[in-house]
Amino acid sequence: MKKLSVSLLALAAALIAAPAAHADTTPGWYVGGGLGGTLGQDPIEHGVRGQHSVRDEDVNLAVQGNGGYAWGNGFRTEAEYFHNQINQNHIDNLTGPGGHISNNDAFFNVLYDIQTNTRWTPYVGAGIGADFVNVKSVGANGVGFLKGDTTTLGYQGIAGVSTQLDANWSVLADYRYVGSTDAKVDDTAGGRGRIENASHNVMLGLRYSFAQPTAVAPAHTAMAPAVAPHGAAHPMAADVGQDFQVFFDFNKATLTPEAKHIIASAAKEYKQAGYAKIAVTGHTDTVGSAGYNEKLSDKRAMAVEAELKKLGVESSHIKATGVGKDGLMVPTADGVREAQNRRAEIVLSK
Repeated sequence: MKKLSVSLLALAAALIAAPAAHADTTPGWYVGGGLGGTLGQDPIEHGVRGQHSVRDEDVNLAVQGNGGYAWGNGFRTEAEYFHNQINQNHIDNLTGPGGHISNNDAFFNVLYDIQTNTRWTPYVGAGIGADFVNVKSVGANGVGFLKGDTTTLGYQGIAGVSTQLDANWSVLADYRYVGSTDAKVDDTAGGRGRIENASHNVMLGLRYSFAQPTAVAPAHTAMAPAVAPHGAAHPMAADVGQDFQVFFDFNKATLTPEAKHIIASAAKEYKQAGYAKIAVTGHTDTVGSAGYNEKLSDKRAMAVEAELKKLGVESSHIKATGVGKDGLMVPTADGVREAQNRRAEIVLSK
């Protein structure tokens, strides 16, 4: 099992190091699953004849499957099935009877994806639920052992990183501390006993999003000056005098170097041609809720406004607004990633 754990970790590193189209979590419904290694946290067994220290030196297989929803604002919620087994090899430093604790957890998880403006998307989360525990032959030599089935409160903490292979598939690797309240089962020496139950887990998984975008922009999409609504198929910009377009990566309000170049051209035109006003309008594509996209479009407009101010344009001459999904450059159905719709329009006027 130790070889299995090393192989899984090597595979995780190789997959995550692979080039990705982008590193953002696709909003909407998804399913996923994974495999990994489990190392039990050495517990204390509480039997009718006292307490005994239990030690585990094996790495066992862990499996999980989940289904959930990514809300488009960094948060995900999901239901998950998780299984692992913790071997109990030594009792009070003596070779034990080879028992184990088997866990089958039904978790409800809340996770948060941390945007980094890179292809890496770290995430953290926590889960709580029911742990269906089977305890088999765990106990000290000659003084009885614990056995039986019980249901306890299960919990977990999660920290990991993911990257998307394309618009629908992503690969992830994470660490999980999984535990439960003490498992209380029968003691063959008479009466009832209990044992602590927790483990360290390293998992490698895949996630599939059901969103069906028709276009996916690579990170840091090149943006040259403005395209008309029926212009070229790729985000381009050609200086048409008083109108400029800057484009954004998916789910981002960060200005790329290309975007800053276009804004600098707009500021230069504003000063040299004697324009009096600048209107900045932020737009989004149709992925995500209307409320979330309103806020994202506002952030895009404000990012352009802040850059114009840095270039010497007076704030009183700038009006920045966001219109969310309205005013699409390329009309699409809801839930479609379209690179030309993720933009801010800069209009100069006298």
